[in-house]
Amino acid sequence: MDRLSLLVSNIQKPARLSIERAVLYTESMKETEGEPMPIRQAKALKHVLENIPIQILPGEIVVGTMLPDPPGAILFPEGVGLRIINDLESLSERETNRLLVSEEDARVLVEEIAPYWENRNIEAFASKLMPDIMEVMLSGSLFVLTELAGISHVAVNYPYLLKRGFRWFVEESERRIDEIRESGCEDARKLVFYEAAKIAAEGIIRFAERYAGLARKMAEEEDDESRREELLKVAEICERVPAEPPESFHEAVQFVWFVQCALHQENYEQGISMGRIDQYLLPYYLRDVRDGRLSKKEAFEILANLWVKPNEIVPPFDSLLELYFSGQATNQALTIGGVDSSGSDATNELSYLMLEVTKAVPLRQPNVHVRVSSKTPDSFLDKLAEIIAEGKNNVGIFNDEAVFRALRFAGVKEGDAWNYSTIGCVEISPFGNAFTSSDAALINVAKALEYALNGGQDMVFGYEFGVRSERSLQTLEDVISAFREQLSHIIRLVVTGSNILEYANACVKPTPLLSLCIEDCFERGKDVTEGGARYNFTGIQAVGIADVADSLAAVEHALKKGYTLEEIIEACRRDFDGYEELHSVLLSAPKYGNDGEADSYARMVLEMYCDEVSRYRNFRGGRFTAGCYPMTTNVAFGFMTSALPSGRKQGTSLNSGVSPSTGMDREGVTAAIKSVSKINYDKLSNGASFTVNLDSGVLGGKGEDVIKALIRSFIELGGMHIQFNVLNENVLRKAQEEPEKYRWLLVRVAGWSAYFVELSRNVQDELIARISCRL
Repeated sequence: MDRLSLLVSNIQKPARLSIERAVLYTESMKETEGEPMPIRQAKALKHVLENIPIQILPGEIVVGTMLPDPPGAILFPEGVGLRIINDLESLSERETNRLLVSEEDARVLVEEIAPYWENRNIEAFASKLMPDIMEVMLSGSLFVLTELAGISHVAVNYPYLLKRGFRWFVEESERRIDEIRESGCEDARKLVFYEAAKIAAEGIIRFAERYAGLARKMAEEEDDESRREELLKVAEICERVPAEPPESFHEAVQFVWFVQCALHQENYEQGISMGRIDQYLLPYYLRDVRDGRLSKKEAFEILANLWVKPNEIVPPFDSLLELYFSGQATNQALTIGGVDSSGSDATNELSYLMLEVTKAVPLRQPNVHVRVSSKTPDSFLDKLAEIIAEGKNNVGIFNDEAVFRALRFAGVKEGDAWNYSTIGCVEISPFGNAFTSSDAALINVAKALEYALNGGQDMVFGYEFGVRSERSLQTLEDVISAFREQLSHIIRLVVTGSNILEYANACVKPTPLLSLCIEDCFERGKDVTEGGARYNFTGIQAVGIADVADSLAAVEHALKKGYTLEEIIEACRRDFDGYEELHSVLLSAPKYGNDGEADSYARMVLEMYCDEVSRYRNFRGGRFTAGCYPMTTNVAFGFMTSALPSGRKQGTSLNSGVSPSTGMDREGVTAAIKSVSKINYDKLSNGASFTVNLDSGVLGGKGEDVIKALIRSFIELGGMHIQFNVLNENVLRKAQEEPEKYRWLLVRVAGWSAYFVELSRNVQDELIARISCRL
């Protein structure tokens, strides 16, 4: 078996629920009661890194497992990890995303871990400050506040870390502690910060030293001479990094992975991203190749090993969260290609090599994001189009010019805007000096329209979470005005909840290690949860924009046909039962995604949303930013949303990101791209997702040329993000019937990749329904 196949086989087995981190973390937190919280968190992290079981898997030359015996789910009881207790009995047998768990681990979780955290986790702290908002959120119909789980969604500043090494942080922390004490501890908060920083840095150094010792021990016991030499080299590398700055390409990659491992012990497992990896690894690669220390084949194997490693973990979602975040993604993104901080093309040898690795590694992680621009070389687009046309379905594409304008709108300096990185699903951020909390909340904007049409009342569950209103709606302008009022109300609730949760995180879960990884935090002596980064954003996402746009266009169409708003509203309340003729009229109205008149409504609704979001400031002294992508909340929110004037029936999925509603892009992919490109992306400074699902038969023998042309058109028209699924409906139907035969069938969802058979049936059906047979 070749190395890549061996590495992949290491993680292609059933995932388990891992409580080891939770046990060690809880042990430490119990022992440090009464100490400053940043120091408690640093000691807890160090305790985990010094004691969690470690292993080197067969064939590995980049080492460090995120949990013992991967793959598995890391439990974070200080966040929302205890929710999994509700599923313990069915966890290994539930319909999707099963997790194995032993009886003893289940007992420890319930009897030893949970009692300690029930009144100490982030939710317990925040709930007392916002009981009204928690009531709304827990209904599941209106919004999701993800910061209940903790702080995550960030691009790590690896150039900054690689230049210093973690021993520098230990020594510099000691120096600054001495200075603070000598000055009379004028700023005691900084004293605590640097004490915690020192402990965290020592912890990650010790973690690597443990792997060095394990590699030497395994080398002594290894019979195969070639493998023995590999293990000895691994030991030497682990003895050096991440304590010291790396001196080779292999050391630099190992450095990156150790940091990823450690950060996933401190912070919950969503969107901890590696940034512009082809840029910061390039000097090490070129030097090693020049000096004859590294061949392209060796570099490929090192990178392939890195590409496999993020697949060691899955999120420990309970059945309810599975509705909103289906597919077991952890979204460790990495960014390749694009321009540099001066706006010049920065595509390089590693950019191409990393595309080759992405093509060869048939896994859902990492989330590979490719930056392109008007300056991107044709040869690079050829390679990118080749991967997509072959149906790899594991790449997202970002338009540099559109992202640049959006970040400038958010107040980012020109050089930082050009040097952006991607995060998680489709989020955008200045690279390495920003904490964007880019997936802080997701909002069901279609519910705002439902409230607008019904005086603030929820027509599915009877909730009265909206703004109560007795006014009679007579015109389309009345509907738009009422929608704006309800949308503003919902956004205000979300902003309030997000700010309270950010305060809760700063109090309950400061992050000493992450604060070393974002530039300016260490220099300021200020935790990232308190605003230590240079840029501090909070990203909240709109879900259902196309459904609202289509509804407004349909209202206009039906009013012109002689129907009244009263009739339209009553038809929606009855899910069109008895209103079949009106239903047909609404469905036949212009729809967003066909390069027609409805597109203006999508632009208007999204601008309305963005303008309202950007009014607010966050707890960390920055601003709220608007995004438009759903994870799979469009399916969950759809369950809980009434029929809409667009003709969409109650319970049907909402649209995904800025994509047209399912089945409504009647004029084919080209028209959909034109429609999507009409949106004002300048105001979407947290990103947007657009997915094109193509039937593989449409591409014919010129698939690469077609894909390349579509990408070029999208860039020229000014779109921000596009991703492709090249699919065969018959294959997907067979996968639904015989999932065991299609275990590793990869598809692109709303900004990330997933194994088709691990998606819920509703998400699978929606994906199939979106396949287009027309260009």
